[in-house]
Amino acid sequence: MASPNLQSDEWEQLCRIAPCGMMLLDSHAMIRFLNGAASKLLGIDLHLSIGQSLADALPAWKETPLYASLPSLMGAQSTFEAIDFDVPGRDKKRLRVSAAHIPGAAQQARGVLLTIVEDSEVASLEQRLHRAEYQASIGKLARGIAHELNSPLDGVLRYTHLALEQLVSDSTVREYLIHVKEGLDRMVRAVRAFLEFSRQVTTPVTRVADLNKLVDDALLLVQHRAKFQQVQVLKRYDPHLPEVLDGGLQHAIVNLIKNAFDAMPRGGTLTITTRKNEDHVDVDVEDTGAGIPEELHSRMFEPFFSTKPIHQGSGLGLIIAKEVVERSGGTIEFTSQPGAGTTFRIHVPAAPADSQTNGT
Repeated sequence: MASPNLQSDEWEQLCRIAPCGMMLLDSHAMIRFLNGAASKLLGIDLHLSIGQSLADALPAWKETPLYASLPSLMGAQSTFEAIDFDVPGRDKKRLRVSAAHIPGAAQQARGVLLTIVEDSEVASLEQRLHRAEYQASIGKLARGIAHELNSPLDGVLRYTHLALEQLVSDSTVREYLIHVKEGLDRMVRAVRAFLEFSRQVTTPVTRVADLNKLVDDALLLVQHRAKFQQVQVLKRYDPHLPEVLDGGLQHAIVNLIKNAFDAMPRGGTLTITTRKNEDHVDVDVEDTGAGIPEELHSRMFEPFFSTKPIHQGSGLGLIIAKEVVERSGGTIEFTSQPGAGTTFRIHVPAAPADSQTNGT
């Protein structure tokens, strides 16, 4: 039902087809306009509601902060930023309502425009926005730290090598410099991890990939360790996996495999399993190592936290794996039993059907 008080047919048509709910109240809190999306979200009749008071059409709103704020919104003398409220909708759903004052030449022409969406949609949008902001800031921080450290580290390491070449093998100073070099090598690895981290979190995810091939390629990069440490590698692949969005998954898988090798320094079995799980794909990386003590479970994805000796890890491998998996739209989790081993699981969604033929 069209309202005769609307300022233009174009405005009314735009509001009618808007994907979010839209409601226009006059200065007496009477409903002057309601679109189909609002009618559906609120569970009220699209035509019968026009001309009703807000209190009669939606009695559950009478006890909300939005209703209490209407007099202030109606009496505003100028346009100001919209205010958000949480209100009840149909079927016990929560709605997010944004209320904005509409000024007019006369008091009776003023009103309040309400835009209405499901609260879950707002939460999802806010989560994605915060995630994007976090990734941008952490990527910028990582690049800045890496570039600031890279040049001086390179110089110090070069002069340390030159000094070692000038010293006899049994020199006490040489022993000290060897420890210095070990520390510098660890810093270099951390800087490289920072740079890799910054690239992974700031590169847009547009690529799709065959997960079985990613796992095979990751194993090729570390196959020498399997032979050296006498680790048996078992591959249990589902041959009919859909392609997945690839935000750097191979790097995440390599990090998990390296962690598994570190957990089995005297040999063991590494089992990698892939499977389709409805519209998702899982990759399990399972080792037969010593396991992770329960008191450390909550810290495993903390930056710079490591259970390895100080010269063996930067503490960034798992956080980088977590970031690239989440950029691929997935999650990463683990289970572990002391003395029985650890299993890390990557859970990623299948790529949209229209993108699967464009993978590289």
